[in-house]
Amino acid sequence: MTNSADAQPVPADRQHVMELITTVLAERPHVPDQLSETTRLDEIGIDSLDLIVVLSRFEEKWGVPYSGDETDWTAFDNLGHLADTLVARARTAAREAR
Repeated sequence: MTNSADAQPVPADRQHVMELITTVLAERPHVPDQLSETTRLDEIGIDSLDLIVVLSRFEEKWGVPYSGDETDWTAFDNLGHLADTLVARARTAAREAR
């Protein structure tokens, strides 16, 4: 994907992935507005549907597909852990595409 302002690819780095996660979750009516990398998923009531929404947006933005097996929110300690996992998946997908 590209950033329309400068037409450069937006990297799937931790900062951009955290921005995506917090933006997507802030749209969910039951999730608080104040989120950080240390926010625990169980503290904010994240469920599998919320995670599917995040994974879908990640796939749309960076073209990294997910499977139904990856929608268990209990596998992630906090939002930072989720971001790190998604960044690692994007890097793996980029290596496999070469």
